[in-house]
Amino acid sequence: MGKLEKWSGFISPEDAGRYRAAGHGANIGYGKRPALLNVDSHNLFIDPKYPFCAALDPEALETTIAGITATFRRLGLPLYYVRRDKRDHRVKMGMRNNRYETLRTPKNNDPGIAYDAYADEWPASYAPTEEDVVVYKNKGSAFFGTPLDAWLRYNAIDTLIVCGMTTSGCVRASVTDAFALNFRVTVIEDGCSDLSETTHRASLFDMDMKLADVKPLETVIAELEAQFA
Repeated sequence: MGKLEKWSGFISPEDAGRYRAAGHGANIGYGKRPALLNVDSHNLFIDPKYPFCAALDPEALETTIAGITATFRRLGLPLYYVRRDKRDHRVKMGMRNNRYETLRTPKNNDPGIAYDAYADEWPASYAPTEEDVVVYKNKGSAFFGTPLDAWLRYNAIDTLIVCGMTTSGCVRASVTDAFALNFRVTVIEDGCSDLSETTHRASLFDMDMKLADVKPLETVIAELEAQFA
């Protein structure tokens, strides 16, 4: 089954015909050395206690991310984690000053603590180890204003398996830049989520057509084990 057939319940036959005529939906595949790029899957975005939680099914999402993390560790493949940097100055905040960013730095109940550090931590089921690389960013893309591209090339990475939050936001921004930088990209469709199922599916479809391969966890694990075990 081709990519367009997979999305037959999401777009109309007429739309599918236009995508097919335009040449969208080609498979990208894997290169010689993949890395896992885990984007913003820290507690702020997956724990329902926070209003910015974008996990429509937090338990299932954590299970999926833990599953792909365990696979990369078993295969001895590198893992990169991405999270927000400290935005402790209005210049670092940039245009986010005009939006909602102050709400995304939860205050701790203890007045002596500036912010809730738990929000920026990862669940124990897939938290980074000392061997993993953590990238701190101030904008949506994991590449914008960070050394990620240089680190990946030093590590001879040519393929990124992407999971995290949110599908239409930082995941899509990171995938867009990764594609522009000539990395092969696969997005784990059940390894990311959004505030809305509609925006989640629309972003997955668009990435699958133009920027990446979008596949479920089960398929990605089977393919990685077949090629890199």
